[in-house]
Amino acid sequence: MKHTRIAPGSFIEELAWLALSVHNAACGIPVAVKLRDSSGVLIEGGEFIIAAPECDSLDCLFSGDHVREVRISNGRHRGKIMFASTVVDAAGRRVAAIGIVDTLGMLSLERFVSDRDRVEWQIGGCSPRR
Repeated sequence: MKHTRIAPGSFIEELAWLALSVHNAACGIPVAVKLRDSSGVLIEGGEFIIAAPECDSLDCLFSGDHVREVRISNGRHRGKIMFASTVVDAAGRRVAAIGIVDTLGMLSLERFVSDRDRVEWQIGGCSPRR
């Protein structure tokens, strides 16, 4: 089985497949993913939209909180809320960010954190926080 390694110098295509999995698991809700110092990818309707303006809203996670609500400033989802989290490598560096666009206005930060923990557990084998 081929493994995806997310680290400085990774390619956005590697991370985009993880975002597609989150998109599918979240019943098709748009998902944005961005590597530090790189353009991002928006997954919407099962399609990859490279360098989507929505991804620029994820930049604030590289210097702030690990999990937060972000208001999208550009693109077709401008003004909507995105629940976003950093992706941290083994050395503790924030190498990427991923966010779920709340297109229906139905998500909460508490639910997002809970779902994020479950995804981390599934891909990393760690027990989820309670």
